[in-house]
Amino acid sequence: MRNLRRVGLIGIALLISTAFAQTAPESKEILSNGSLLHSLLAKPVLGQPYSAIQVNNTRQQLADGTNITHNGHHFIARDASGRVRVEMRLAKAADGQSETILVFVADPEAHTLTTWVTGPKANKLASVIKIPAEKSSAAKPAPAQARQDTRPQPIITEDLGTDTLQNLPVSVVKTTTIVPAGRSGNDAPITKTHEVWTSPDLKLIMKERWEDPRSGERTISLEKFSRADPDAALFHPPAGYTVKDLKQSLQDLEEKLNATQN
Repeated sequence: MRNLRRVGLIGIALLISTAFAQTAPESKEILSNGSLLHSLLAKPVLGQPYSAIQVNNTRQQLADGTNITHNGHHFIARDASGRVRVEMRLAKAADGQSETILVFVADPEAHTLTTWVTGPKANKLASVIKIPAEKSSAAKPAPAQARQDTRPQPIITEDLGTDTLQNLPVSVVKTTTIVPAGRSGNDAPITKTHEVWTSPDLKLIMKERWEDPRSGERTISLEKFSRADPDAALFHPPAGYTVKDLKQSLQDLEEKLNATQN
């Protein structure tokens, strides 16, 4: 079971490193919203540290009035040098033991992505993946016209001005998309909306809200927000952990899997 978990974790790290490599500097700038991929793929932001809890809520109301809700949360932090830590909960705390957490740390200066697990059953091993540095010669994305859906649908973007979230000034933009009748088997147009609250100073999305009559409402927001520089220890594996590069970790895993089959 532990080997299977390691295979899964290494797989996640490989997918993220691949995404890093394929993200072209000429493409539209990605801003972090506290989620794993957005936070790790966002362009490094220097001198604007923060830490927060990203809260994710979804709510869907069925035709009979039944409400289905889901929620989750995880820790996110960025230090003044642009390093980012994102946590993913693998198991809740139980029987007096702490929760099991998968940690990702991206270091834009070292061009590395380091992952490890904390918790009662952690193997105290950290894997380091080398992330290719951006190159100006990277292939440019295909022209926008080539990527557009050949079946146009009305999209309205509204600038709703400014607001304040977590004592920060934010700009608010609302995008309304109308799905024409027949596009998704619908016999009438479907209207869905997406609202974004962005801090221009921190280059950070503080809140997002999606509303779609087919799937309900989803909201993500950054709570318990702090602009203090996080503890530097958060961006390094804990004491006692063995640090190996991904190639060595894969070799060790292969040897253990072969040993179990013999």
